[in-house]
Amino acid sequence: MRTYLPWGAGALAAAAAIVAALPGLTEQPQTVSKPSIVLELFTSQGCSSCPPADALLAKLTDEPGVVTLSYAVDYWNYLGWRDTLSSPANSERQRDYARVRGDGKVYTPQMVVDGLIHVNGSNEAAIEMARRKAGDQLAKAKVDVAMRAEADTLVIDIGAAPEGSDKRAATVWLALAKDKETVSITRGENRGKEITYHHPVRELSPVGMWKGEAMTIRLPLKDLKAKGGDQLFALLQVENSGPIIGVAAHERR
Repeated sequence: MRTYLPWGAGALAAAAAIVAALPGLTEQPQTVSKPSIVLELFTSQGCSSCPPADALLAKLTDEPGVVTLSYAVDYWNYLGWRDTLSSPANSERQRDYARVRGDGKVYTPQMVVDGLIHVNGSNEAAIEMARRKAGDQLAKAKVDVAMRAEADTLVIDIGAAPEGSDKRAATVWLALAKDKETVSITRGENRGKEITYHHPVRELSPVGMWKGEAMTIRLPLKDLKAKGGDQLFALLQVENSGPIIGVAAHERR
């Protein structure tokens, strides 16, 4: 498990919109709503301890009621191999989580569970414990989220806050990701390996603010800028880097 200590300045930059004309998105729409858990893995092609976590994420991706996202960080690129999926924004999201938690823990492979708890991304038992703990903490705060395509429009439906929930404000993030990306690594700590990454995030942008009441967000599909992705995920997240209280996925078939 690698640890990274220095923090860069600034938070994740807000992009305007990343909705794009994704091939096949409107022909066979599939909506996945209300999964109970979001697992975000921070990983790197230049990290020798990351491949087991990448493989575990692939396994968890197939579980019902789970949404998985993979973020390739850029701070190990100096080790002799530049991660082909990495971005400063991915690293900044990880640092934002550490700032909000207050523990300063930034490392790879790191799994963040529902925006609340971080564990070693290759430790399946620790991930399971974190899932149960996060589920208990957010049981009364989860919000229904659904996503669908209507002709040339992407529609995100968000329900009202459950009665008694103290979560009444959140950012709506739209994540653009690949279904899978296989990379042959020729240098660095993983040289000679071919690794498949599941749901690597290509861009994450805020597309709305939720104030505790039911709402619908409509985004024009024709205006989406595809950046190498074919999967869309909507995250309802308290204070940008706090608990994730709702999620939906719209996937190509």
